[in-house]
Amino acid sequence: MNQVSPNYRVDPRANPTFAPIGTGLRVGYLIMAVLSTLGLFGTAALMVWVFLSDPDHPDFHLLQRTFGVFYLTIFLVYGMAFIGMAWIWKAWSWLPQDQRYSRHWKGWITPEMAALFLLIPYFQYYWMFVIDAALCDAFDRLRVRYPTSDNAPKTLGILAGVFQLIIPLPVGAILWIIFMAKIERMTREMSAAATARGNLAF
Repeated sequence: MNQVSPNYRVDPRANPTFAPIGTGLRVGYLIMAVLSTLGLFGTAALMVWVFLSDPDHPDFHLLQRTFGVFYLTIFLVYGMAFIGMAWIWKAWSWLPQDQRYSRHWKGWITPEMAALFLLIPYFQYYWMFVIDAALCDAFDRLRVRYPTSDNAPKTLGILAGVFQLIIPLPVGAILWIIFMAKIERMTREMSAAATARGNLAF
């Protein structure tokens, strides 16, 4: 599959300048990840304190504060997830139109599909691997024309997905942040290569 399907509608807003992906969403994700991790460990510490201080008569007010920290942590985790989805949308929007596909999906994948399909319960466990692998495959194809110092971090993307399922905080979050940083660096290098070629548009 190397031609744009006639049934695939071209988005006139699609990255006409080949500008690199900014770091704002990754920084926001990092902040949310740090706060979520602190909230998780804080909740665990407070729970231990509550039940060790007086196992027979736990402090009700301290228990309330513990659940308050827990609910705040859940809110931060959801915020982190939505920032991650926004980053996926941005990364997929960055790709040229004819690179938005995966060998694990029959049709073309729009940026909206790439991000919003992560909201489908259970299906997201499959979809997160599809889009991570497809994103890396697309970048490796683009390296032929716009060379970069490293290959796309496909193995890292798969590992990040696995740890998002088993140890999301902090391990999965850390791996995903590194993955985002590597993809962003590739867009900067490709943008520089495109500028050097004097060809800023696809």
